[in-house]
Amino acid sequence: MKKLVSLLLFLLCLFAIPQANAEQCQTLYAGQTLDVGTVCVDNGDTDVTVTFATTGAWTLGEMHLFVGTDFADIPTTKSGNPKLGLFPYSATAMSQSYSFTIPFSELDTTCDTTLVIAAHAVVSNGDSTETAWGAGNRFTPRGSWATWFSYFAPCDNGGDPGDDCTRTETGFAFGQDTLIDVVAGSNRWGWQLTLHDGDSGSTPIYAAAGNNVIANGDLAGELQYSYSNGVLLADFFAYTGFAWNVTHLYADDVMVATTAPGQFGNTQEFLTPQTLVPYVIAIDPSDAQTIYVVAHAEVCYTE
Repeated sequence: MKKLVSLLLFLLCLFAIPQANAEQCQTLYAGQTLDVGTVCVDNGDTDVTVTFATTGAWTLGEMHLFVGTDFADIPTTKSGNPKLGLFPYSATAMSQSYSFTIPFSELDTTCDTTLVIAAHAVVSNGDSTETAWGAGNRFTPRGSWATWFSYFAPCDNGGDPGDDCTRTETGFAFGQDTLIDVVAGSNRWGWQLTLHDGDSGSTPIYAAAGNNVIANGDLAGELQYSYSNGVLLADFFAYTGFAWNVTHLYADDVMVATTAPGQFGNTQEFLTPQTLVPYVIAIDPSDAQTIYVVAHAEVCYTE
């Protein structure tokens, strides 16, 4: 599995399109389900910054961080669980915010690359102490709930796509089934895509196609995908005149049961609209032969 994820991340780096810098935040979950803050990643042309932040009464204690270009480089046990003591970056801070700034030279890479990040913290609210992880994909389908995520670190190429949206609309990637047919009681437009092990290709992303009438909508981009051996690589690619403010992605071996994008399980939200948004998702179980995907975006019209 590690070799496959590494290959997919390498391919993502090859085909990634440079885009404007944008902070990406993941929820910091304690005890697997408790939202206690965020792990936010941002970068310049020479370094990347990872910031842990807690909310409410929660404070940070010990932190461990892996940042690299290859999933296979994350220190793990033979069973695939992360070995925190071997993570390259660590700190202890009895506060609600702490940042690590890492030069790209230290990672043997440059900007315009995809990074793999695993962010662990011990948090406390005075009554209890919990272990916490930046939300993402599980290292192993069972056992430890430790998670990792990917971040595309763009160079500042002089010009942000769509700083000012002329308008915004809802967008969905086209699929074989409508959400109305799949989700009981739903009247929301949109589609679900069915993928089988070994499938790769792309499907259009339509904006403002109410009632699933494509002719009434706008072709805003495409979802480029590849699914193999339990790992889904999916890129939201915007066409000229469009960008993404927020993207949501559902991917599982069971059909989607909600039409609320915020409950799809995978979200990326941007301060500056983006033209390429990559996802790498490990499916549980890893031998799933068929998966179901729903790709939603808040579409920014830039022209």
